[in-house]
Amino acid sequence: MRILLTNDDGILAPGLRALHRAAADLGEIHVVAPWSPQSAAGHSITLHDRMTAERIEVDGAPWGIRVDGRPADCVKLAFKELVGEPIDLVLSGINHGANVGINVLYSGTVAAAAEGAILGARAVAFSQALGRTAVDYEASARRCRAVLDVLLAGDLGPGHLVAVNLPIQDDGPPVGVRVDRQAVGRIRESYAVQAGEKGRTWYQLTDGYEYNAPSPDTDVGALHDRYISVTPLHVDLTDTRRLEALRALPFGEVPL
Repeated sequence: MRILLTNDDGILAPGLRALHRAAADLGEIHVVAPWSPQSAAGHSITLHDRMTAERIEVDGAPWGIRVDGRPADCVKLAFKELVGEPIDLVLSGINHGANVGINVLYSGTVAAAAEGAILGARAVAFSQALGRTAVDYEASARRCRAVLDVLLAGDLGPGHLVAVNLPIQDDGPPVGVRVDRQAVGRIRESYAVQAGEKGRTWYQLTDGYEYNAPSPDTDVGALHDRYISVTPLHVDLTDTRRLEALRALPFGEVPL
């Protein structure tokens, strides 16, 4: 099995290195990841600027290829130029921070895995929620591997995309694994505002945000209850519930 490892925290991020060690025996592993952190890059790609790719070593041994682009760029380049197809499995993470609820749409970690699914691979995005203490990525990686083994032995097929989120480690290991839907409730967030020169005003999104009361059957709720959250995703954004309602509208009367 040919496996692509990537992330949005940068090619030297500890979560990526831990995931590499945890997945090393699964097959032929290739690492292609951004030069620098790309958190909240979403599914953006580089269109008009040139990108460079460079092979790097870690501790004197070949490690992977760093790309001065977005996470989705890394996966697209890996498939088309740097590794070549077929790539059977794309693993993205382990992200420094959870990617649940609406943040799934902003996440470069999820976007990298989604690009792999678009290109026909099996794809899993792994994220670790942050607490008060430093993350033990080796423990995170062991849990990610255990969940991955279940997915690979089960329903994970070509083009499938799954998001896996691990709860904070402050209070001990997770209490279990739960399969839930993505939460779609709003989050409470704010901007820091500062007056600048020449009448300008500066706005910066603050680090602190909170989810509304978590529903028990969602990824946000699972983390709140200290479960590992497993959420199947897909890249089809069609709201199928509204198709018939829109088809019933009088679009035939639109002047053309």
